[in-house]
Amino acid sequence: MRYGHDFGQLRTPLTGNKIADCAWALDNGCFTTFDRPKWERMLAEAEEHRPIFVTLPDIVGDAVRTLDLFDEFKLITSGLPRALVLQDGIGNHRIPWGDLAAVFVGGSDKFKHSAEAVNAAKTAKMLGKWVHVGRVNEPKRLLNWLELGDSCDGSGMSRFDHMLEAVLTTISGNHPQRALIA
Repeated sequence: MRYGHDFGQLRTPLTGNKIADCAWALDNGCFTTFDRPKWERMLAEAEEHRPIFVTLPDIVGDAVRTLDLFDEFKLITSGLPRALVLQDGIGNHRIPWGDLAAVFVGGSDKFKHSAEAVNAAKTAKMLGKWVHVGRVNEPKRLLNWLELGDSCDGSGMSRFDHMLEAVLTTISGNHPQRALIA
């Protein structure tokens, strides 16, 4: 209410926060360390309290290994809205669109600004999939995804008011650079 925006919750095994009274999604925590037992306990909660998406495990910067993990972990997430983390190199591989409800834009900083990432996200939107963008802590990154992203997260935004306020200003259309790209 303080900011006049609807916020959702991105839960991770790292934080283990309880499900808030808002829209939410489950991340896998692979950017730091994957805690499979904790993630699987959180999956059980997701079956009772439906999230927007459940992010399947990934390898940062490696589309091939991430697709391998997706194939394995989709077996234990049947019935849940799955998200594939888009990683560097995804443009060279088929995305299992029929097995997912969302994409999570991950990967390296260079990948997040690439046509490869944008094209995968555009395809997701055309197919009616949710697009989430990770590690958005500043207006510069957000400006690249305003037209495609349905949601975003960033640890900086969650910890520092000035980062959150800068991103919210951009979302509201009051960022000075928006006039340059509009």
